[in-house]
Amino acid sequence: MPELIKRKGLIYPVGNQELSFISLKDSAEAMATMAIKPEILESRKSYLLTQARSYTMPELGKIMTKVTSHEIGYHPVSVEEFGKIYAAEGDGEELASMYAGGAMGYLHGLSDDFAHITEHEPESMEHFLARNYHQNN
Repeated sequence: MPELIKRKGLIYPVGNQELSFISLKDSAEAMATMAIKPEILESRKSYLLTQARSYTMPELGKIMTKVTSHEIGYHPVSVEEFGKIYAAEGDGEELASMYAGGAMGYLHGLSDDFAHITEHEPESMEHFLARNYHQNN
C-alpha cells in the first residue's frame, strides 16, 4: 500500500468493473484441505475461491483510505501504460493482461466454495488490508 499512498490512488485499468479477491493464506488453506480430504476435492467439479464480495476500484480505494488514513482514489491508466509502469519488475505484460481481462468483466465472479471447503468464511478485504498494513507500518 505504500505505493498506492504515494500515488494517492489505484491505477489498475479495469474501468467500472468489479474484481473478486482472496488472500494467499486463504487459498493455501483451501487447497491444503482439498489435498487431505478427497471427499471435498471430489464433491464439486470445479472451485472458484473468492471473498464474499467483489469490489470496484473506487470501493477498494475507500476501504484503503479507511485503513491507512490516506486518501486513495481511483486514477486508472491504460492497459499499455500499466504494462510499461511495471515492465522493469518483469511482469508488466502479465499484470496488464490480467487487468485487461478484469476490464472485460472476467474477474468479478463470486462463490461459496471457500466456505464449502473450509467450513468458515474467508478473511474480508478490510480485515486483510488492516492486518497487513498495521503489521508492516
